[in-house]
Amino acid sequence: MVNSPLCLHQTLDNQTHSFILHEGSRKAVDVWAHHIEQLQIDRKWYGLGHIRLLVDAREAKGLPIRYLFEMLSDYNRAYEGLEPPHITLAYLRNPDTVILDVYHMMAEYFEPPLTVQFFTDEARAKNWLINSQ
Repeated sequence: MVNSPLCLHQTLDNQTHSFILHEGSRKAVDVWAHHIEQLQIDRKWYGLGHIRLLVDAREAKGLPIRYLFEMLSDYNRAYEGLEPPHITLAYLRNPDTVILDVYHMMAEYFEPPLTVQFFTDEARAKNWLINSQ
């Protein structure tokens, strides 16, 4: 587990990672992306085929979601000899946060495609994530 004032990362199992974002800022997203980079450095990202991410942004009101997706796309790309995993992302949001349909469409255009669902209920988010293929 890695803790930061902006983002807490916890490995739930080898292919499932939980992130709790404590602030709705680009800086918090940058810390989140740093955690992903560390997973890559530690060889816990490439070559696994499928990775599940739980992003809990209930405290991070105003989080730049588009920026978060752009960072994920930047970090999850193919390199020579490194095959990026398919990402399944359960995004846990505050009920007051508006989620635009464009975020679902953006995810489909990533290479490899990102499967994402938005939730307000933690149990439903975790259940969906665990049962995702």
